[in-house]
Amino acid sequence: MTSNEAEKTIGSVSANTADAPLQSIIETPLTDSLVNEIFHHQNNDGSFSATENFGKLFNVDFEQIKKDLNDKGLDSSASDEILRLIATASILFYFLYHSQKTKFPVDIDAIKQFVSKARSELEGFSMKDDPIMQTYIDKGELAVKFVIDTRDKYGNVCKDLNLAQPTWESYIQHLMALDKQV
Repeated sequence: MTSNEAEKTIGSVSANTADAPLQSIIETPLTDSLVNEIFHHQNNDGSFSATENFGKLFNVDFEQIKKDLNDKGLDSSASDEILRLIATASILFYFLYHSQKTKFPVDIDAIKQFVSKARSELEGFSMKDDPIMQTYIDKGELAVKFVIDTRDKYGNVCKDLNLAQPTWESYIQHLMALDKQV
């Protein structure tokens, strides 16, 4: 490879990273220890805070996303809740991506169906007696509720910020490069 080709490769990688700063989330292998760590970070309302520690799980810089949204005019009073929406939906899309190999992009109903299917499968197996699995399903449902409620509350903000994607779930999938999975 010539140095010019290497520069093009490096340039395209950094462009992809800038365009999809959450892509490393889907590239992170799903393991039992990571699942435990993820749910350890979950808040009581079902959300995940976009903190530096949480970002380190997936090699993600949520501060850059916050800066980008603030530069587009995001009201600072909504910033924390929207970042929690982004972090929480990212986790749900991560589980959906690794558990179902679903065709992306998807809408929020796909997440609800995934959690509902997991609940019904759990009830159909002897694993229903497993309190850890039950807790994960409960936490997943709580996360879905947070995402839906927050998306509805701030749905108009995507348009107000002139984001290229019309909904928060499509914007987040774009940040994760899931909209390129077709």
